[in-house]
Amino acid sequence: AEKYLGYPYVWGGSKPSTSFDCSGFVCWVINQSGVGSVGRTNATGLYRHCTPVSAADVRPGDLIFFEKTYDSSGPVSHVAIYVGNNMMIHAGKPIQYASFDTNYWRNHFHSFGRLP
Repeated sequence: AEKYLGYPYVWGGSKPSTSFDCSGFVCWVINQSGVGSVGRTNATGLYRHCTPVSAADVRPGDLIFFEKTYDSSGPVSHVAIYVGNNMMIHAGKPIQYASFDTNYWRNHFHSFGRLP
């Protein structure tokens, strides 16, 4: 995931040559890292691949989901990879590390999830 730090956010992007949106970035990292195979799906699709994880049990590599960051059709609208210490790596503007311990992210937090 760190390899793509600084890449711009591009709606619909799903590979390095197009850059990434949030779900495209997470799907690419999962598929290329060998930890799973999720194809190309949106944040809700990734959410449905996961088992819920409590905040007490979350660990680096789990996914973090947010809701109502834009008008999406599913229960979640943004996805990131949890890296520890209230930090995530995600396709923001640009791809970056960010704390989710801010008013914005706390207000949009939905859940943590773990891939099988």
